[in-house]
Amino acid sequence: MMLPSMDLPFGRDPASRLLPWTVGLLVFLATLCLALGMFLASAGDNWRRSLSGTLTIQVPAGPEQQASSSAILQLLRGMPEIRNARQIPESEIAKLIEPWLGKMTPTLDLPMPSVIDVTIVDGLSVDIEVLGARLSSIATGTTVDDHAMWLQRLIDLTDIAERILLSVLVFLLLSAVMTVVFTTRTGLAIHGEVIEVLHLIGAQDSYIARQFQIHALWLSGIGAAFGFTFGAGAIMLFQLYGERLTGGLLPYIDLGDIRWGVLCILPIVAVLLVIATSGITVRRILGRMM
Repeated sequence: MMLPSMDLPFGRDPASRLLPWTVGLLVFLATLCLALGMFLASAGDNWRRSLSGTLTIQVPAGPEQQASSSAILQLLRGMPEIRNARQIPESEIAKLIEPWLGKMTPTLDLPMPSVIDVTIVDGLSVDIEVLGARLSSIATGTTVDDHAMWLQRLIDLTDIAERILLSVLVFLLLSAVMTVVFTTRTGLAIHGEVIEVLHLIGAQDSYIARQFQIHALWLSGIGAAFGFTFGAGAIMLFQLYGERLTGGLLPYIDLGDIRWGVLCILPIVAVLLVIATSGITVRRILGRMM
């Protein structure tokens, strides 16, 4: 690895050789954590938009299934709280359960319930218990699923996961700081004699600190660039093949230009943090030695 020419012989410092690898690994993990947090935030927004204010009604299979479904649809469409109610075709139901039963679902001759998708008018609500009782009087065994009940649990889960990822991200940045402090202290101990000579010829602490900062900039910049490149590559692969691997169970999520811009700032922040930590460490230790 080519290093810029400086007064201190950093090329003979074995501890600094680990800095690019350490920073690269930490930036790689931090990139994945930040991207995953963005994925969860986008997924939560998509779930809120797609499921809030909706109900799913299932009419059990039986000889009167079609007549019961028509009667329930007529009742729902006459309610002022209901914006829209439609019966989901069997082809769509077969596609929804395809990840579990395979593409041969239509040939299995299974007793499938009729599924009715209901959209509620914005700002209004429906008493689920009362509605369920009215529908059961038409067709016994009819169930009403309120998406908001389990949606809130799902949103709470994503919020917890986002907090955990944020904590991991902070921990990774602190790990980078501790690594730089250790590497800088080791470098000061190794180059102590050279630093004394520089002091004798009039070098200031700020000059020596700048030498360490330039060295840290070079090494951490290389590590951060490689770490972010591999992290971004992993994210792109997930965006390309994630929907195929999950079988449509998770919504397709595109980070977009703004989120990619935030991700690109991450390695720059990591490098700046390394430079600042190196300079502060050198100044504090040299200040105690004087």
